[in-house]
Amino acid sequence: QLGDGTTTDQPSPVPIGADSDWLAIAPGNNHTIALKTDRSLWAWGGNNQGQLGDGTLTGRSSPMRVGAANDWSSIAAGTLYTVAVKIDGTLWAWGDNSQGQLGDGTTTDKSSPVQIGAVQTWATVVTGSAHTLAQRTDGSLWAWGDNASGQLGIGSTDDRTSPARVGTANDWSSVSAGTSHTLGLKTDGRLWSWGNNAQGQLGLWSIVVVPGSPGWGLPR
Repeated sequence: QLGDGTTTDQPSPVPIGADSDWLAIAPGNNHTIALKTDRSLWAWGGNNQGQLGDGTLTGRSSPMRVGAANDWSSIAAGTLYTVAVKIDGTLWAWGDNSQGQLGDGTTTDKSSPVQIGAVQTWATVVTGSAHTLAQRTDGSLWAWGDNASGQLGIGSTDDRTSPARVGTANDWSSVSAGTSHTLGLKTDGRLWSWGNNAQGQLGLWSIVVVPGSPGWGLPR
């Protein structure tokens, strides 16, 4: 998954090849996806679920180009799957789909990129362990995949195999996903969270104020 052509652990940073035109990277559990400045897509590492997107289940120890397209704009890697947005606003996914995390309406793994629906207004996409969230250009937020802890934010714990809208708001500015929880920022600067909170990862809190002390009588 380091992409240096070996399977030897490295305790210090090592250069991956000699190219100097890398633009963005996204690590999964045991695979890596990267974009170059020419908008080509590259992948390496584990491929047991087709997460590299090269049409095989063969792992790679050095960067391998995914297809011939030069129009990728945003990438994200889940535990064993990958999702990406193209410049034209279309959404693509591949790899493990056991919990519907690819969003194509099935639970069948894909070893090559498949387009998710026909919508061409996707802006960015992020992944948790097995759940996916994406924003559209209108500021709406969508989610699909594993929902055992409510990490999709749709008011239930049912998994979704295709994009489901999160509420009705059109003022989401960014979103990030942990293993089984999600956080989102709105354009007014407010922070929201949902999903698994076993370790307090949602950041929910309350204040106990002693009567008569500073803060007594203030909203809590």
